[in-house]
Amino acid sequence: MEVVLYLLILPLIASLLSLAGERWGRALTPAFAFATAVLSALMLYEGETVSTPNLYADWYSLVIAGIVSWVYFFASLASLYYTEGLERPFFDLRYYWSFLSLFALTMSFTALVSNLGWMWIGLEATTVVSALLILTEGEKRNVEGAWRYMIVASAGLGVAFLSVILAYVSAGTLDVRHLTFTPKEALLVSTLALIGFGTKVGLFPMHGWLPDAHGSAPSPVSAMLSGTLLPTALLVYYRILSASPWDSPAKITLLFGVLTLLVASFLMASQRFVKRLLAYSSMDMMGVATIGLGLAYYHPALLKLVFLLLAVHAFSKGALFITAGSVMRAYGTHEIGGIRGLMNSNPMSGLSLVLSALSVTGSPPFGTFIAELGIIGVALSRSYWWALFIGTGLLLSFLALNWHSAKMAFGEGEKRKVPTGEGIIVLAMTLTALGISLYAWYLIVTGGLVV
Repeated sequence: MEVVLYLLILPLIASLLSLAGERWGRALTPAFAFATAVLSALMLYEGETVSTPNLYADWYSLVIAGIVSWVYFFASLASLYYTEGLERPFFDLRYYWSFLSLFALTMSFTALVSNLGWMWIGLEATTVVSALLILTEGEKRNVEGAWRYMIVASAGLGVAFLSVILAYVSAGTLDVRHLTFTPKEALLVSTLALIGFGTKVGLFPMHGWLPDAHGSAPSPVSAMLSGTLLPTALLVYYRILSASPWDSPAKITLLFGVLTLLVASFLMASQRFVKRLLAYSSMDMMGVATIGLGLAYYHPALLKLVFLLLAVHAFSKGALFITAGSVMRAYGTHEIGGIRGLMNSNPMSGLSLVLSALSVTGSPPFGTFIAELGIIGVALSRSYWWALFIGTGLLLSFLALNWHSAKMAFGEGEKRKVPTGEGIIVLAMTLTALGISLYAWYLIVTGGLVV
């Protein structure tokens, strides 16, 4: 239990100490983030779980807490370069460092508490803190993006709050370990939760905030929004879905996931701007993960593959967003068409861009391939139509993201240098995704992970 508490205490201390000044934030945030990340990895490796009246850390919540901690660490390193280039920030940069740690704290808190009401409060807190981070540069697009994000996310969480109230009325408790529903209660509560918490996940048609928030947020913050916030919200929905042992909530979950995947894949193909492309790619992957949650009702072993997908996506998409930020600063443009020849001018950034795009879109040997293969297999066992829709969405998203990434990575273009340190950070994140994937293959071969 003490180790779990440190996953919350360390980001809190970093947040408070950063208020002393920007230098404190720059020096201490990466150090505290690294300590938090190492502790989360040790807990996962040793298979520790915690179950107290207020905390609940099973394998799934520890995976999310681990993702939050490690992406927080890499984002803090990338922020060292991001903050150097800011001329007139919206607020003193000590607040940026403080909010960055507070953002990690609110997500870890949401993943580790046992009470559904506290989870809702944690997600509401993530909205406030992340909206402030979006405002960092203080430009018109930042204000508009933060405002739209606050409105849409708060509206969605209002529906989510209604699902929490109905869950308490139905089950007599908000402890996620003891939620029980009748079939009608399960359908009503899970549907409202899917709409409410699904807004934070970025599911269609509640996804409107996603491209605007990502398009205006600092790239390290976008890495955390996409890689950690969306999976954290999905974990909360999973807690409600898992308390519904009937197939009607699973079918609705599957429907929302398929629609999200298909819409996102079409939107990706027509994008002109780098970060909006990556935002729709995040929406696409959350659609795939939501499909996996729905299909896990019929094949429970699929659930671990869904969380494997979330972990690999977090590091790969984080690398893509941080790469996008550094490249856009170097080339002075937000448009895909203005960036060419990264492999020649910035080999580490170009290599990370290509590998991360392949990882996110489910190319072997990355763990996303394993998860998507499992999802297609279970879908085939249920309905050829479901498998056809899912396969079509996966193919379209694969072609869209990799086509745009290849255009930026290869060919002749104006050479602009990206700081070597940023290239090392994104390459390390990409290799982390690859390492997780290879370990998953090892577990499958040795029988430690059943597909």
